[in-house]
Amino acid sequence: MINQIGRCFDPIRKVWVKATPEEIVRQRLINMMINQLGFPPSLLSVETDISLLPHLITLSSPFPKRRLDLICYGKNIHPQYDLYPLLMVECKATCIKEIAVRQVIGYNHFVKAYYIALVGNKEIRLGWYDDQKGDYTFIDHIPSFEDLCSVLKGFL
Repeated sequence: MINQIGRCFDPIRKVWVKATPEEIVRQRLINMMINQLGFPPSLLSVETDISLLPHLITLSSPFPKRRLDLICYGKNIHPQYDLYPLLMVECKATCIKEIAVRQVIGYNHFVKAYYIALVGNKEIRLGWYDDQKGDYTFIDHIPSFEDLCSVLKGFL
């Protein structure tokens, strides 16, 4: 995964990037999502600016100047958009702290992905907004792409 000059290959951006601790977490996650969980590489986007998301690009609202670690889109999972954020992921080099949870929830105020996730070196937290609780519910793994999409189809 990491070459002799401290770089790792990002299969989504198709470039060699510096193997920082956070980048290693991201690349391990991308590998798992594609090879074990069935996420299509063509629906993954790395380091995307919030204002450039397809469903937000025509809006004139001010967005925070923030690049999202990883976005997975879904096709036909939203009534107005052909391509829409299914899952937004924030990667952390260390353990996941409550401030990081609040950070990704804050980003999702703009992104409006159906699911959010925080991934650290030793931990995964996937969440979704629970209308009955009025807050996010979290589990400790990321289900398959097919499972995440199947749940949504029951609500559309």
